[in-house]
Amino acid sequence: MDWGIIGAGLIGGKRAEALQSLGEKVAAVADVDLKRAEGLASKYGATSFSDWKKITRGRGIGAVAVATTHDALSEISCDALAHAKHVLVEKPAGRNPKEVLSIIAAQKKSGRQAAVGFNHRFHPAIAEARRICESRKFGRLLYMRARYGHGGRPGYEKEWRFDPEISGGGQLIDQGSHLIDLSRFFAGEEFALKFAACRNYFWHAPAEDTASLFLESGSGVSSLLSTSCVQWKNLFSFELFFERAQVNIDGLGRSYGTETLTIHRMKPEMGPPESEVKKFESEDQSFKAEAADFLSRIGGGPSVGATLEDALASMLLIAESYKKKK
Repeated sequence: MDWGIIGAGLIGGKRAEALQSLGEKVAAVADVDLKRAEGLASKYGATSFSDWKKITRGRGIGAVAVATTHDALSEISCDALAHAKHVLVEKPAGRNPKEVLSIIAAQKKSGRQAAVGFNHRFHPAIAEARRICESRKFGRLLYMRARYGHGGRPGYEKEWRFDPEISGGGQLIDQGSHLIDLSRFFAGEEFALKFAACRNYFWHAPAEDTASLFLESGSGVSSLLSTSCVQWKNLFSFELFFERAQVNIDGLGRSYGTETLTIHRMKPEMGPPESEVKKFESEDQSFKAEAADFLSRIGGGPSVGATLEDALASMLLIAESYKKKK
C-alpha cells in the first residue's frame, strides 16, 4: 500500500522507516518545511510537498501517518479520513477531547481504519507485562505506580511543547499521556481521576513541567503517575503490583537505560521474593511492531494498538487534570 507521511520530523522519520521495513511504500512526504520534507522523501524515492492536502486528497495514497505538532493532528486526520485514507495519527491525537471526537466522527463516517500512535504498548517488556495481566497468573492486579521524565535541553521552554495553543498542555499531555494509556492497557478498565497536580517548577513557560495523577478504576485498581521534564536523569519506570508478585518495567533503551522486565514472585511464607530479570537490549522495534499491528487491523486481523476511543479516554483524564490546575 502507498503511504503518505505528514510531518517529516523525528517521529515521521521513524514511521517511514518502519513502514518500508514491512514492505510498504512511502510514496509522499509533506511538511511545512519543504526542505525537511524533501530530505525525508529522498530516502524513499517519494514525492515531497509543503501542503499536506496534496497527500490527504491525493490519488493513489491508501494510508497516512500523521506526525505533526498537536494543533494539526485532528484537522489533518479528519481530512484524510474524509478522502478515504486509513490514518495512523500520533498521540495524543489532538489538544483536547473535542479534537479527538472530531476524528472519531470522521472515522465512523469514512469506514476506514484509524489508530493512535501510543508506541510504548509495543515495547517487549510492556507487551510481556500485559500478557501477565491478562493471564492472572499472579492473581489480581492491585495497583500501579509509574514515573516518566527527562531533563529537557537549553531553550526547551521556548519549544512548541510548552505552548498550550500548539500542544494543548505541557508535560502531562506529552509523556504523561503514555502513562495514562499504559494504565488502561494493563488494567483493561476505565479510570476516574481522584487527584491531579500540575506544576511548573523550573522551566519558565506557560504550561506545566511536572504533573502527578492518582487514578482509580471501578473495581478499585489504582494508578499513581508522575511525569516531569525536570527529571535530570532520563527515567522510565512502571511497577505493577499483583496478589502474588510485583512486576517492574525499567528503561526504554538509549538514554532511558536498557529495557528491563523484573518479576518478583512472592513465596508462600512471604519474605524476600524470588526474582527473575529479563533484559531487552536490541534496538527499539516498537514503531515497526505498531505499524504491523495497524496493517493487521486494516486487513481485518487482530490488533492491540491504541484506538481513537483509547486516545479519547486518556484525553478526558488530561482535560480534567488541567481543569483542576485552574
